[in-house]
Amino acid sequence: MSVAYELKQKRAALTDRLQQLERERVDIQELMRALDRVILSYEPDYQGSALTVPEEGNRSRKAKSSSSEVKAAMSGVNKRQAVLEVLREAGEPISVTDCAAKFAAKLGIPSEPENLSDIAHRLSAVLTQLTTTGRVRQSGQFDGRKVLWEVAA
Repeated sequence: MSVAYELKQKRAALTDRLQQLERERVDIQELMRALDRVILSYEPDYQGSALTVPEEGNRSRKAKSSSSEVKAAMSGVNKRQAVLEVLREAGEPISVTDCAAKFAAKLGIPSEPENLSDIAHRLSAVLTQLTTTGRVRQSGQFDGRKVLWEVAA
């Protein structure tokens, strides 16, 4: 194995860990907001935690900007080839969400939940196209609902 290959593997592992931490951070913030709402029902003058981000705020503006950011980053990219590369590099069946995370890392797109959701949505269509041409196949399910994908042999 080459040094470059091992470094890429380490980088991919760190990217996966960073994405996992980001999902955990989002989950914890949601729990904290829920606790703040409950506390407010008992103490109307309670000030929420400074660590939580406002629930709605500019969500639609964020979604639009992240969508345009993703669209710009993905324009000019051969999505079919990139998806096949991601699936090959994974070495095992992966979900469209994992595929989106790895795809985002390849393109340097921030791995924010909105971005990953948008990318996953776009890659679902690509995976379906690759399935009809026989290049990719579904390989079972994860958690009873998430489809796993792999390169067809």
